[in-house]
Amino acid sequence: MRKIVISILVFVLVFSELSVSIAETIVGNPTESAIECEEQLESDGEENLATECKEPESENGEAPTTEGEKQPESESGEAPTAEDKEQPETENGETPTTEGEKEPETENGEAPTTEGEKEPETENGEAPTTEEEGQQESDNEEKPAVECEEELATDCEEPEESDSEENLVVKLDNDGEYIDDGYRITGSLISKDSQPIILYYKIDDNDEKKIAEYENADTDATVPWEYTILDDEVKKGLDHDITIYAENESGVKSNEETIKIRPVLTISEQVFDEGGNEIEEVAPEETVSYKIAVETDYIEEDTGTYGEVNITQEYATRLEQPTDLKVSDEDGNEIGTAIYNDSVNVIETTLHANLPRSTKINITYNAKVKKEMEEEEEDYIISQTTASGRYSTGDAVNRTLDETKILIASQHARINIVDVGPVGNIDFSPLVDPNELDGFTQMEVNEGQKFTSKSGSSDRSYYMAFGDLDNTRSVNSLTSTPRVRGDDWLRPLPTMETSLSSLVERNHSFIRADTFVVATTLDSIPNAPGGVITYYYDNGRPGNGTGNSSFSGLEVVHGNSPDDVANIVTRDEFPIIKLYKNEQANELIAYAVAITYKEGLPAGAREKYLDGLVKIKMSLKSKKGRVNVSVKYLKLHDEFEYTNLGYSVHMDIGGRHQYSKMFSLGANEGIYFNEKEMKDYKPYYLFFYRDGYANHPAEIIARDWPIRIFTTLSYPHGLSHGFFSTLNASSVKDIGEDEMYPYTEHPAWALRWEPEEQGYKEIREVNLEIAVADKKDPAPVIKLDNDGEYTEDGYHLTGSLIDTDLDSEYIGLYYTIDDSEPLKIKDYEKITPGTEVSWEYTIPSTKVKKGLDHNITVYAINEYDQTSNIEEIKIRPDFSITQEVLGEDGIEAKEVAPEETLNFKILAETGYIAEDEGTYGQITITQKHNTHLESPTDLKAIDEDGNEIRITYNSSTNTIEVKPEASLKRSKKIYITYKAKVKKEAVYGQYVEGQATAVGKYSTGDEVNQTSNEVKTKISGVLKFVSAPGVIGFGEKPKISSRTKTYQLIQIDESLSVKDSRALSRNPSWMMTAKLVKPLTGKKNNDSTLDGLYYRYGGNVSTLTKDASALVYKKKTTGKEEINISNAWTPEGDGLYLEVPAGTAKADAYDGTVQWILQNVPVNE
Repeated sequence: MRKIVISILVFVLVFSELSVSIAETIVGNPTESAIECEEQLESDGEENLATECKEPESENGEAPTTEGEKQPESESGEAPTAEDKEQPETENGETPTTEGEKEPETENGEAPTTEGEKEPETENGEAPTTEEEGQQESDNEEKPAVECEEELATDCEEPEESDSEENLVVKLDNDGEYIDDGYRITGSLISKDSQPIILYYKIDDNDEKKIAEYENADTDATVPWEYTILDDEVKKGLDHDITIYAENESGVKSNEETIKIRPVLTISEQVFDEGGNEIEEVAPEETVSYKIAVETDYIEEDTGTYGEVNITQEYATRLEQPTDLKVSDEDGNEIGTAIYNDSVNVIETTLHANLPRSTKINITYNAKVKKEMEEEEEDYIISQTTASGRYSTGDAVNRTLDETKILIASQHARINIVDVGPVGNIDFSPLVDPNELDGFTQMEVNEGQKFTSKSGSSDRSYYMAFGDLDNTRSVNSLTSTPRVRGDDWLRPLPTMETSLSSLVERNHSFIRADTFVVATTLDSIPNAPGGVITYYYDNGRPGNGTGNSSFSGLEVVHGNSPDDVANIVTRDEFPIIKLYKNEQANELIAYAVAITYKEGLPAGAREKYLDGLVKIKMSLKSKKGRVNVSVKYLKLHDEFEYTNLGYSVHMDIGGRHQYSKMFSLGANEGIYFNEKEMKDYKPYYLFFYRDGYANHPAEIIARDWPIRIFTTLSYPHGLSHGFFSTLNASSVKDIGEDEMYPYTEHPAWALRWEPEEQGYKEIREVNLEIAVADKKDPAPVIKLDNDGEYTEDGYHLTGSLIDTDLDSEYIGLYYTIDDSEPLKIKDYEKITPGTEVSWEYTIPSTKVKKGLDHNITVYAINEYDQTSNIEEIKIRPDFSITQEVLGEDGIEAKEVAPEETLNFKILAETGYIAEDEGTYGQITITQKHNTHLESPTDLKAIDEDGNEIRITYNSSTNTIEVKPEASLKRSKKIYITYKAKVKKEAVYGQYVEGQATAVGKYSTGDEVNQTSNEVKTKISGVLKFVSAPGVIGFGEKPKISSRTKTYQLIQIDESLSVKDSRALSRNPSWMMTAKLVKPLTGKKNNDSTLDGLYYRYGGNVSTLTKDASALVYKKKTTGKEEINISNAWTPEGDGLYLEVPAGTAKADAYDGTVQWILQNVPVNE
């Protein structure tokens, strides 16, 4: 196992070379020469140093040319071959070839077959057999097939095109395609002759490469072929020209087929409303925002520019002139100009010169839809964008996007009540459910529906009713006396011939549907005044009173957005047109109209408009007197996108007004009123519940002064401040369960529902629940032990249940998932009041699929429809970030040395499955870059499909930031990688630390604040070369001996030194070996070699060969001092020496190459 590790280390590191030379003859004493050593590569594993060899002088005193001379570098940074150097020409004009020149190597390290010329390689890495193949061409010119002097053109033969066409033909099936491994091409080959054929391809200006060889194909047979060019040859996102041709054994070439790979240019166009929402339709006079995106598949490595490409848009004629024209890149930087040419109705875009074509272009502008509409049945905003011209590379571009069509919806305005005519013309049918009115009687006068309550006394009765019901009435007056003090009891309903305008304009001439009421009658005192208890100010007459009495009832408002103030308000005027009663079912239904005012006019001159239609249904929900009020609103205009409803009461219980005592149900669940003693000497309770049923209100606020429900800009009565400042304003903190609100003069409260988008003739339903009683019945109580957990069968919940109502015989436990219909967990019968009963339940996995969002509510309802507290569980997949840091060897880096490179890998995964529709939204992933590191390199972020994600490094904050596109599905994993080098001055013993954080909100609004594991890498020492010899020598011009002779090392320009500064706690050790990678070879005669190079260490002698390494030194590190190995080299001790057997040396200069290999391995001393 240890040998394998060592061999791997040797393979992956860059070897440094040392050249050794021996002179031809012995003349005088040897001399020393110093050379500069290259900067050493440090490695905790293995390191090899390169040393240039020094050539001995020739007999004439001139220095021969050797590999040791410093050569000019080619464009690639490598030393040029002999072809790159200027050579004297021979008489025939060719450059002479000398044995002393260094020959280029092929990829496998072997010299090409001809001297001094670099041969092209075939696909298997071998050199071609002829000198003609592989000659270098100029960078920009293509050699012609036949070269002729101009004046001898008539003597030149034509290229062998006819033979190619007749004898050898190559065909392509198509232009090929990118696949996982590279670029796949297919085609066929046809030959007239039966002889061997080679099929080649050539990419751009590179040398040709072999695809396949065909031995003696059948004459005229079509031979199919396919081949995949590796992706490192045809990198995706760059231009490539691929040429395919064949050549047979006779040298006949086929036709050439060329494939031009060009990344695609795409155009997209989006249209947004003023709120930033993408739209498909718009109304006249609204402003829209256009975003045109033009992008190519070119990558940043591409050097081409957009050149002469122009982008134009045929501008929509239904728009006014555009404004805010801007041309920018993804970072918002301006990259061009766009102008509107009204003469041809076109937006023309000019890009900045030399704009890289890998840049994504965004063209944006705003425009207002013209007020006038076309006479056609459907009117559209139509635009079309084109990109045309040529890139800087000369390639043509001509791409046109399909037309973008945005429907102009005809706006439906509110109707002036004068234009409505008789109320019988109003169509309420959209609000009527099938068979809903079966069993109902249409009323001619306003009379409520009587019911009883198990929470009330036997000598009290209860009524559902609409409109004013005076508190000073006696019980008996309800059957005999209409309109006491002008209230609405027994008031006639309007006839169908009555015009809406006359009904509304007559002061207090209609019954208000918005002031629905649950009244109580004191049957034990039937003739006493004040025997009817209601709760609206003033004395139960909100519609007939003055001043603050109007601040009660239902309100419909409209706005441009959820957080807008109310722009249109429907308040105080909901005239009932039809009233139905079902005495058997205890239900009452009113059909009414919602009236608004024309804004911007004085109060006395405001015009009134029909805003919508309303159905309000009151029904008995439980035997304990709980009443459900269902409100359905049909919108009859589309002037504003959002609609909301609110309800408020200026309290006056039985004429007590400021003495009405209001308490909280706790947790913003609602309010209740507790009057200790009414005129029959019994208590009175009134409840308004905010939660525990479908379409319930969202917020509730109580206060000490009646005001409007919603803040608006133009209330009919001039008040601009409301309980709720916007359509979606939050409530104030609840004072606590059973706590009383400290009223002084005018107790009042309001609630609201959630604002929603509502279009023309769309219907919305909201609900409110009210109860009256003689006592406060305790509701059941449920508890959850925890948030539950996924099991093999589903989602497991546990908790407990308590029922404190003495009258209740059973309790049902329910749950809902994601606003589903309630599902029963279990019925519990005859629970002892106050006893805590444990329960558990597993929701089937089919209902709560793992990897998706789920909202689960759990609650209980007793026999009397009293609802417990509602416990909610939000199931959200866990967002996890994991991070690892690796060393250069790909293994977890627990320690690192200065100037070593660390590789960071971060994986972000949300836990969501592909079925989830949410996106990353506003999520940002950041990593604080450690101060012990240099700036990061190779920054890359991709999703699991390989799509790139924007990643940046901010040097001012030293932070790496990854910002996924808001539209990226959050089910996609994100992979982040980068490299960073430890600073040279980093202090030993300190740590490189890293920890990533993801923060923000998904597209669903859920917040994310997640931190990864922390990675820590200790900064420790390093095993490295301090120096190595650049030149060593065994003497100059020694005499050839007739016997075996030993030559000692007499020349060395640099010491062979190593330093190991790694932590001693790691028990570090190391070993150095050497091998002869190039034998000692004669300069004049390449066939003359010397094999006697030896190394002695510790008494053991090893021969240096290409196939075997010699042990140079080994050590267990005990300190951090420098180890000078060559300092111990002596003729009798350790070191290199050369032994030349008798008769083997020739009169020549010999040189060779030695590798020094430093390895981090365990050793035994």
